[in-house]
Amino acid sequence: MVTRRRPLDDMFVGGLSLHKWVKVHFHGRVEKVVDPALVTASRDQSQEVRKMWEVAISELIELGLLCTQESPSTRPTMLDAADDLDRLKRYLNGDTAGTFASSLGISSSTIGGDC
Repeated sequence: MVTRRRPLDDMFVGGLSLHKWVKVHFHGRVEKVVDPALVTASRDQSQEVRKMWEVAISELIELGLLCTQESPSTRPTMLDAADDLDRLKRYLNGDTAGTFASSLGISSSTIGGDC
């Protein structure tokens, strides 16, 4: 949803998939994979809002990568994913002390091996 690309986009040929494309290009830099319209819209916000936006988009990308791993046994459960989304929602509503803590231990380094 945040890339504005479809899984069956014409660019995904020869074994390349949306999952692999995001994984190769993301590396914690949202502007590499996020729809440019979303990036542009965030630029008009305060520094605090931009930081929260970047955290939220990064977490959504990383959660998406976790949930679309090839092996179902390595994917989080729906309850874990829903819990993480709830934590993110609370973070965005200001219900936390300014930081976001993923229940899944999400970070770019935890998302499965090479493409």
